[in-house]
Amino acid sequence: MTASLLLVAMGSTLLAPPASAAVTGSVKTKAPLQPTISFPNGDSVVEGGQLAIRFDANGDTSVTSYRYSVGDTNLGGTVRSGRDGAATVTIDAGNVSGERPVYVVAVDRRGRLSPLTQASFTVSVMWSLRGQAIDTTTWLPLAGATIRLEPVGIEAVTGPDGGFQFAVDPGLYTLTGTYAGPPSLSGSSQQLEVDGQGLWFDLYLFPEAAN
Repeated sequence: MTASLLLVAMGSTLLAPPASAAVTGSVKTKAPLQPTISFPNGDSVVEGGQLAIRFDANGDTSVTSYRYSVGDTNLGGTVRSGRDGAATVTIDAGNVSGERPVYVVAVDRRGRLSPLTQASFTVSVMWSLRGQAIDTTTWLPLAGATIRLEPVGIEAVTGPDGGFQFAVDPGLYTLTGTYAGPPSLSGSSQQLEVDGQGLWFDLYLFPEAAN
């Protein structure tokens, strides 16, 4: 009888630790892995355009969704991850040029959040060089003036507000303007540097000297 009790006690002692260990081992205590951010179609977009942004869980199969935001860290957007643990969203770039930050955290099935990831993209102006032709005899915007951009040799005619615009790559350019009149006007700029942020330039047209 004593031997039987000892065997039962021994069996209870042998079985209890593995069961306890299995329960402890099944509980995940770590947050999801920090996700990565990439831009499938490039990290630059023109004003008013759309941009694709991809979030990737880096192989963490517990991730079920992502919380993200653009411009601030409020993480107001949510997107579910696919079977591969990744998700792609398309955002509107808006009409503010310059560098824009993107923030994201991964969320697992228990609602735990990963560390925050940040990346950035650039919104470039649709018209790289914009400006207005000014008639120096009236100091008012000049409609109907011809504006020529060198060294590319392209021209634009100013609208009712005297405005002109060119879409060009970053670089060094010169503007010249003419107006048939009356009175006949002309003017030119010094060399202008256009970068990814665009440039606004007022071109002043002066009366041409009589022969």
